[in-house]
Amino acid sequence: MSRQSLFKLPALLSIGLLAGCASAPPYSPAPFQAESIDATAYVPKVDSFVVILDASSSMRDKSQEAVKFYTAKDFVGNFNQTVPELDYQAGLVRFGGNSGDAPESDVVYGLDNYQRSAFASGLDSVSQASNITPMAEGIDAATGALSGVSGPVAVILVSDFWRLNHPGPAMDAVKQLASQHEGNLCLYVVKVGDYEKAGWLINNMAGISDCSKAMSVGDLGSPGAMAGFVKEALLKPAPQEKPIQYEKISFSATALFDFDKAVLKQAGKAELKKLGEYIKGKSVKVVDINVIGHTDSVGSDEYNQKLSERRAMAVKDYLVSEGVKGSIIDASGEGESNPVADNGTDEGRALNRRVEVHVGAEKKAN
Repeated sequence: MSRQSLFKLPALLSIGLLAGCASAPPYSPAPFQAESIDATAYVPKVDSFVVILDASSSMRDKSQEAVKFYTAKDFVGNFNQTVPELDYQAGLVRFGGNSGDAPESDVVYGLDNYQRSAFASGLDSVSQASNITPMAEGIDAATGALSGVSGPVAVILVSDFWRLNHPGPAMDAVKQLASQHEGNLCLYVVKVGDYEKAGWLINNMAGISDCSKAMSVGDLGSPGAMAGFVKEALLKPAPQEKPIQYEKISFSATALFDFDKAVLKQAGKAELKKLGEYIKGKSVKVVDINVIGHTDSVGSDEYNQKLSERRAMAVKDYLVSEGVKGSIIDASGEGESNPVADNGTDEGRALNRRVEVHVGAEKKAN
């Protein structure tokens, strides 16, 4: 080789390296406008969820003109943008990737109270795809992160499943994970790319429990599809409170108590006994009872407030003694602050001295 050719060689190598870098630009998330999920309309269906991300060397290849690793990161990022910040634990595991001294798999976020920004930081830390495909180790890392979790769990495995020539260890790892959460695991197997020879493993993973399933990352590319997946995997509708219909029953304080007293008379007990039987015999469920004492304007505000409270409590205690559930009864007093008649007359003051019982029952469906 001539001296001139030797001088040209480094330059050619430099050009080749620059061309290689140009063919693989740095990762930049694809635009995605997450569909908002009304957090007030849902509650968590799971106690915890973990995403397992394949960052092995095969993920550097392209499928449909897109680098599979970038497609997978977009999927996980879009998922994170869509998940409402509710009360569940979350984790993110990667296997492969981040070459050098990095282990074959590790937990890059969690298991911790789910926070979108912290989860996104964990995803950002998975910066490159490299190394072999230690899928079993990744699943084992998720199993370890979920150790001690007893409630429902969702695990989302994102991989191209490329050339897993020995799928047995990965399937054994899934079985161990399912055994740890017997009856409480839903595994979502999300395939990236078009490798067709992983059908046995994907189908068997998706059959590990009744709620587990397999899908393609392309199936969840739209904001609506991603929101539907998040709802399916993590959420359930918030319970709807049944409407309550209240019935007000008013007793004259004179009928229940002696003057200026908060001890029930025998006649008052007889009246309240009838009320207790009425409440227990209602054809609809009674869920809330408010007992409110009232006085006339004779005496100080402070004295009348305390008298009204003592009388309301006396009524509550008697209803409880008659078998009405105490946990649904609230007793309070309003003193002289809420008259129903003129305190300037004897007749008006008599009407103002009263105890009201508001009985709330579930409204019958039409």
